Amino acid sequence: MKKLQKQFLDFNQLIKIDEETSVLRDKRDMLKKDIEDYFPDKCSEYGISVNKSDLRFIHQGSYKIGTTIKDTNVDLDYAVILPLNIFEHSDSREVKKAARDSLLIKNIRIPDIKEPCVTVAYHENGKEYMHIDFPIYADYSGLLYLARGKENSASYKWEVADPEGLNDYFLDKFTNYEQLRRVVRFLKKWKQEKYGNITNSHAIPPSVGLTILACENYMEYAEDDLSSLYYTLKAIRNKFSVTRNGDDEIISASITCNLPVMPRTDVFYKMRDASSHMITFYKRICSAVDNLQNAINLDEEHEAAKYVQKVLGADFEVPEKEATETFTYSKKEYGFG
Repeated sequence: MKKLQKQFLDFNQLIKIDEETSVLRDKRDMLKKDIEDYFPDKCSEYGISVNKSDLRFIHQGSYKIGTTIKDTNVDLDYAVILPLNIFEHSDSREVKKAARDSLLIKNIRIPDIKEPCVTVAYHENGKEYMHIDFPIYADYSGLLYLARGKENSASYKWEVADPEGLNDYFLDKFTNYEQLRRVVRFLKKWKQEKYGNITNSHAIPPSVGLTILACENYMEYAEDDLSSLYYTLKAIRNKFSVTRNGDDEIISASITCNLPVMPRTDVFYKMRDASSHMITFYKRICSAVDNLQNAINLDEEHEAAKYVQKVLGADFEVPEKEATETFTYSKKEYGFG
C-alpha cells in the first residue's frame, strides 16, 4: 500500500455520504407528494393542462452519482419533468410559479424561485441547514427543456438540457473507478476548505465543474490516492490559460469546462464576472498542487500528511511520527587507548 493510503481511505469514509439521510428523504418525499397533489391545479391557473400521472421525478447531482460529502448545509437536486409545448407556453416563469405555489404553506414554508429552479430551504436557529432544489423541465418533441428565469425577471427562457444524459456521463466515468469517486470527494472537500466562508456564489467554482474536470483529467494510481489526487490536480492546473505581466504577476487566468451534454454551456461562466475570481481559483489550485507534491517528495508519512492537511483540512489524519532508533555507546567498551 502506497504512502498515506490508509489515511486517505479513512478520510474518504469520514467525509462521504452514501445515501440521503432519513430527514432529507422524508422532506423530499413530502415535497414530492405536494407537487403531485397540487401542481396540476396550479398549472391550470396558467392555462397549462397536466395530470398527476404525467409528472416524472429524477435525481440530479451528487446523490445520484455517489459523490456527496458531509456539509453544514445539505442540498439535493430533484427534477420535475412534465409534458409541455414550450411554444404554446413560452413563458418559462409560469410553470415555476405553479411549482412554487404547489409547495407554498403560508407563514410556514416559503419556496424561492431561483433562476434555474424552485428551492425549499429549511432553517434552524436562524441558519439554513438543508435545501431541496426542484429544476422544472418541459418534455417536448423528444427533448427536455429547463425552465430558466426568476419570478419577475425580464430574462427567461426554455433551455434545452439533458439531465439524464449528464447522470449517465458521470456514472459511466465512475464505472470500475472508485478511486475517481474518492478524488471527486477530495476536490469537494478542498472546495469546502478554501471557499467555505465566501458569500459571493459567483466567486466559487461549482461542484459540477470540479467533477467534470476530475473526470476529464483523472490519473489512475492503484492503491495510491495521494498520487492520483496530485496528478489529477496537476493536469487540471495545466488546462488553465494564464497571462502574466512584466513583473511575472498573474493578470488573467481562465479555464474552459463545458457540460458534456446539451446545452454544453461553460460551467464556469459565472466566475467570469470578475477576473479576480478565476485568478484566485488558479492560485488555489496551484497551491494545492505544490502542497501535494511536497507530500509525495517526503519519505516520512507524519510530515507528508501535514502538507495534505493544507489541502484537505485538519480532519485528514496525521500518523504518529516514526520512532528513530538510537544507540548509546560505552566508552569503556568501545574506547581506544
